[in-house]
Amino acid sequence: MNADQAGSSVRPQNQVTPSSIPPHDTLSDRRADIEAKQASVAALLRETGRDGLLLLEPENFTWITAGATPRGHLEPSSLPAVYCTPDARWLICSNVDTQRLFDEELDGLGFQLKEWPWHWGREQLLADLCAGRKLVCDRYPGDFEANAVRIDQALWQLRCCLSVYEQACLLSLGEVVADALETTCRTLHAGESERDIAGQIAHRLIRRGVYPLQTGVAVDGRSRYYRRFGFTSAVLERTAVLCATGRKYGLHVSASRTVSLGDPGASLLAEHTTAVKVCAAYLTSTCRDAVPSQVLQNGKRLYLLGNAEHEWLLAPQGHLTGRRAVEQLFTPQTSQGLRAGSVVTWCASVGAALCRDTYLVTDQAPLTVTPTNNWPLKRIRAQGEEWVLPDILIR
Repeated sequence: MNADQAGSSVRPQNQVTPSSIPPHDTLSDRRADIEAKQASVAALLRETGRDGLLLLEPENFTWITAGATPRGHLEPSSLPAVYCTPDARWLICSNVDTQRLFDEELDGLGFQLKEWPWHWGREQLLADLCAGRKLVCDRYPGDFEANAVRIDQALWQLRCCLSVYEQACLLSLGEVVADALETTCRTLHAGESERDIAGQIAHRLIRRGVYPLQTGVAVDGRSRYYRRFGFTSAVLERTAVLCATGRKYGLHVSASRTVSLGDPGASLLAEHTTAVKVCAAYLTSTCRDAVPSQVLQNGKRLYLLGNAEHEWLLAPQGHLTGRRAVEQLFTPQTSQGLRAGSVVTWCASVGAALCRDTYLVTDQAPLTVTPTNNWPLKRIRAQGEEWVLPDILIR
């Protein structure tokens, strides 16, 4: 049964609220976040007995800088990097990028500069930096450095547990992604193509500073046949499933929404109900120390009860997200428990229906990162708990 429509953002019941998470737009908050990460780096260097940490991967660059974003790079070897010692940090970048990075991204955040001329490339600068030093690195910087120890797993553990500052950034991003999808659903018209609709989603994201990493639109049941869809010239007649993954602050958020121009039909309604029930089963088990393989088992039982036992085999059901769009894909073999501060995207698909949203793992119940706003809702009871999840918008 549908829940009453709400005039403000509605989150699943039994959840903490973001009221304890402070605003994220002050320089002092961001500087404090970076200093805390510097302390983690110092501890890592003491533990490994190394002189410095070299971060070359984009996701680690955005982590240590608390969201600085490289722009306009078509060649990976020209991307900026960061070098840290226990008590200092340097931006490593091309002279093409220095001014913008400090003007728009890093001014006042305690970074020093090591710059290479664009026509040299960064390899020589990295070779000079590594000479005579024992380093840890998120990947091997090149054949010239024999003393670098790869330590990407430890960094993955650090960046997948979001700080309070990062959580505030994440919630801000999630509201924008959800709003872009819902506003597009409210304003699209019959006769528009999937390309037209995807363009509307992307426009609404970009105008609010969010990079549309992925947008998908499947009209009139195409999502039944393609569980991973983009957009084509197909023209909307009645129903559309919209999804998007947006990136801002170096973080990623994914969501989906479904709209019908008139009666969506009994088949889609039943499929959507089953998908929502599966997501509710996932949410019931989304807590600190929960093991994803066991969480997936809960979803499989709901698929079975909905006479859709094969559906979980047709598409991935969820993943960790954060600095990478997919930090870890959940499979029946994923045995590492969830941690408070990590971020999960659950994605249940049944027939043409898709139920996808992003959640922050907390010490209590999961917090919805992509909340609805004046959207039809469906109340689902799972394992004694009641959850409120997005339903189909019928116009």
